[in-house]
Amino acid sequence: MTREISFIAALDYEERPAAEVLESLLEAGYDSVEWTMAHAEELLAPASALACQMDLVTGGEKAAEETIRGIEAAAAAGIGVVNVLTGPNLWEEGAVQRDDEAAWKVALEALEWIVARGEAAGVAIGFEPCWGTLAHDAQTAQRVLDSVGVSVTFDPSHFVMTGDPIPELIERWGERIVHFHLKDAFGRPGIDGEDFIFCMLGEGKVPWPETFAALDRVGYEGPLSVEFEAYAYYEQVLGSDPAAAARLARGQVAALLGEGS
Repeated sequence: MTREISFIAALDYEERPAAEVLESLLEAGYDSVEWTMAHAEELLAPASALACQMDLVTGGEKAAEETIRGIEAAAAAGIGVVNVLTGPNLWEEGAVQRDDEAAWKVALEALEWIVARGEAAGVAIGFEPCWGTLAHDAQTAQRVLDSVGVSVTFDPSHFVMTGDPIPELIERWGERIVHFHLKDAFGRPGIDGEDFIFCMLGEGKVPWPETFAALDRVGYEGPLSVEFEAYAYYEQVLGSDPAAAARLARGQVAALLGEGS
């Protein structure tokens, strides 16, 4: 199967004009861009999704409203998926880890509102279970999916830390998966860089052959979007050059998929 390969335009790409970012990623061999809110005012095609990862717990109503702005921008640009989290986003200043019912109530109510606005705009809301947030493993993610009619952005790297069976989760949530992140990791839940690390594709604990096989079994035909978060390598070896990171990752994707073999 020929798959659409995308790249999340984060890193220092967020400081560059959208046209320059798009040109860079197409030259690196990608089929599309997953934009972030840094380019919400200039979303260009081809695009796979818009990452609007607001902290719905810490940010409250303001975060939900920013997500609505993302949905409207995506709809206007013809982008069919907006990626969201529950929060708290522990990597952001001011966020505090929580797992209490008050936080869950805020996050689930916000997601219900966001999903309704997405449906009205013709945009799927891809909820991503993510480290440090309320919904960070199979059990907590299932709580969201049982409570809200949201779709799934599946990032296998987060389930490496929690030890959840990635292929089984893909099969469980298959019909709801609308977007997929390519990211690898090793370690356990805790502090980024101390207890776990996001590493180069193929160098962590994601079982890639089994993961791709599970995607095939559930009939997932959407994009595979690289999320480059090997920050130490990015800064110390690549000189914080996002184009170099994109080129390196594209070669790793080709190796994982057996392209050209």
